[in-house]
Amino acid sequence: MKISVIGMGYAGVVTAACLSELGHEVIGYDIDSQRINSLNSFNPQIFEPGLDKLIEKNCNLKRLTFQHIDDSDLNLGEISIITVGTPSDPNGSPNLEYIWKSVEWTTKHLKDNAVLLMRSTVQPGTGDLIESKFCEHQSINYISCPEFLREGEAVKDFFTPDRIIIGGNNSKAVEKVVQMHSGIDSPIIKTKIITAEMIKFASNAFLATKISFINEMAAFCEAWSADVDDVKDGLGLDHRIGKSFLNAGVGFGGSCVPKETRAFTSLASNYGFKSHLLSSVLEVNENQSQIPVRIIQKIFPDMNNVRVGILGMSFKPNTDDIRESPSIKIAQTLSSLGCQVSCFDPISNQKSAEKLGTSVKFETSINNLSQNKNVILLMTPWDSILNTDWEHIYDSMSEPKILFDGRNSLNPETIKNIGFNYVGVGRGISSSDLDSIII
Repeated sequence: MKISVIGMGYAGVVTAACLSELGHEVIGYDIDSQRINSLNSFNPQIFEPGLDKLIEKNCNLKRLTFQHIDDSDLNLGEISIITVGTPSDPNGSPNLEYIWKSVEWTTKHLKDNAVLLMRSTVQPGTGDLIESKFCEHQSINYISCPEFLREGEAVKDFFTPDRIIIGGNNSKAVEKVVQMHSGIDSPIIKTKIITAEMIKFASNAFLATKISFINEMAAFCEAWSADVDDVKDGLGLDHRIGKSFLNAGVGFGGSCVPKETRAFTSLASNYGFKSHLLSSVLEVNENQSQIPVRIIQKIFPDMNNVRVGILGMSFKPNTDDIRESPSIKIAQTLSSLGCQVSCFDPISNQKSAEKLGTSVKFETSINNLSQNKNVILLMTPWDSILNTDWEHIYDSMSEPKILFDGRNSLNPETIKNIGFNYVGVGRGISSSDLDSIII
């Protein structure tokens, strides 16, 4: 099957590479010539395990190519997939400027009976509007097939998804999209266009709710000296609840969950009602990201010249994505309060430095970062960070040698036995424990 993918951002590159791995002939299009040249050199410019090798393999097999949209050789094939970005407007609503431009361009070049497939996340109702405005009079079949790719595990998720959602009004077009996924063993849900769009929004909103729920339970655990990790285990074994997304920490980030949860609340207001639950979810998440700031403020009455090291800047391991990363927010806040902030990430140092500018310092190793620090914040549990020599880190620090574990990734007793003043999230560290180390 000949397929085109419009927009070579994160979702687009992964989609194009994985579809070519299934045996399809895929062309990826973008407006950025530098990005296209990098992709044709097997460099996706994003960190995603296995993606560069997948691109190289299928480019060499001539199943995958990348072109600028102005190239004269335009054959978009049987299915054209839209994967452009939908950034947020200031009020939280999704900005569909790139959607409209890409749909207009694509439909001008599609042949009759071709499929226009929307993989970008668009608000419910968008697909019906696109279908009536761009597709019906051109005999183009519109399909909504949202992506559910986790950054850091996107290639794996593409080939082993929990489900494939296909929303469409033309049964032949729906079956063509089913055929496109041939070779992937997954439940397929066929539904209306607007329902497919709603499933995507609802999925991310639920995940956000689950994270904020366990983070609020972590606050209760702190108050009552309980351990949120044991609470998590007790909850997760209930099959109605499940274990995933029940890790307490400094809140969620990334390009999808925060943005789309805000979008949901903004869209709700357009229909005359307030999403009390999701508004609270966002409030809890914002509060979580400031936990280490409040701890440092409590321990150090004078924040000036407190030396803080932040380990991990990406919003999660195995990606270089710093969008909505709690680490970025915390670095900005601590720097504005007078702290001397140094940061390290095994992959996203450069992106983080471009975002934060000269307000913080970036180190090239964990050992360099730890030198003479009063506080270290473990924010992103990369394996290389978790497996570091914590005894060496302890020896290189200055008093009071506080280690804040923002993802509850370390064994508290092991770290305390080294000598650290250890603080986790919801692990029963009371105010009196902090009082004992106030400077």
